This record gives sequence, C-alpha cells and structure tokens, in this order.
Amino acid sequence: MEIFTAFSEAFSHWSNLELIAVISAVIYLILATYGNRWCFLFGLISSGIYVHITFNIKLYFDLLINLYYVFISVYGWILWSKQKNNTHIPTQRIAKKTLFLILLAGSVCTLLLGAIANHFSDASLPYLDAFTTTFSVIATWMIVKQYIENWLIWIIVDAIAVGMYWHKALPLTALLFLLYTILAIYGYSQWKNRLLS
Repeated sequence: MEIFTAFSEAFSHWSNLELIAVISAVIYLILATYGNRWCFLFGLISSGIYVHITFNIKLYFDLLINLYYVFISVYGWILWSKQKNNTHIPTQRIAKKTLFLILLAGSVCTLLLGAIANHFSDASLPYLDAFTTTFSVIATWMIVKQYIENWLIWIIVDAIAVGMYWHKALPLTALLFLLYTILAIYGYSQWKNRLLS
C-alpha cells in the first residue's frame, strides 16, 4: 500500500509537456521496432520537448543527447528515405571488432564526462547521466545504420534511465523508459527475425 501511495504521489507532479513528449517517444520507438522511417518525425517532437525539460532539471548530458536526437531525427529521415524500400529498412550486424572498440570508447567517454561534470558543474547523477548519454549516442547511430546490436545497448541504457528519472521526480519519463526497455527487447526480436528471413 505504501508503494502504491508513493507511486500515486509521484505521478501527481507530471506535466502536459512531459505527457506529449512521452507519447511521441512511445510512437517513435514502436515505429522504430518495425524499421519504419516515420519514427524519426515523432523522435524529433519528443526530443525537442526533452531539450527544454532536461535543461530545467539540470541533467546537462541528457540535454545534449536530446539536441543530438533532434539532429539524428533529421539525418535518419534523410538516410532511410534513400532506401529503395523506405517503409521497412533492412537489418545488419556490426563487426565484433568494431563493436568492441565502440563499447571501449563509450566506457572511456563515460568516465571522462562523468568526472568533468562531477568536478566542474552542479550536474545531478553525473556518471549515470554520462553513461546514458554516451551510450544513447552510440545506440542511436547504430539504429540509423540499421545495426541490430543497437537494441542490446538500449536495453541497458533504458533500464538505468528508469531509476535515474524516478529519482529526479519525473515518473512519466521513468515509466516511459520502463516501456522503452520492454520495447527494446521486442525491437531486438523483430530485427532478429528480419535478419534471419
């Protein structure tokens, strides 16, 4: 009962702006799991709103990642539009050596950004914020390139983001990332089926 009460109180603080961002983000992810280029339009809407939200709650790396998402939404739309079949995009695997180097670089970048934010700003949760930002950049690039492994990175990033946003009193966004985690698992399954077909 106490958990239900705490959950209800947390949800009393959500805003209409956050709700629009969440709905747009869910539509984005559902379309992305099917490899549909229209996902980028909803990604653009959601990311634009989250630029404003993350600035106000001092998650500066999340602010940067959402600015990146705005850019990548336009880039992804253009790139996926060049495909012959621009409704469902083909899937591929990334080379293991390339993936290892990307993950290594992402880990180093996370530690550096976290340390900088921790010592030179009033950033909240600097290392977690740096991790989710760095690996979101990597996973977003991988989704645009149609690498199936993007979903595995998203599963980890989204699960961590659930706790981070709940801690920052953004319950709808925390719920969004819980849904993201589930949809990332589904997205991996969908892309794997397309890869094998």
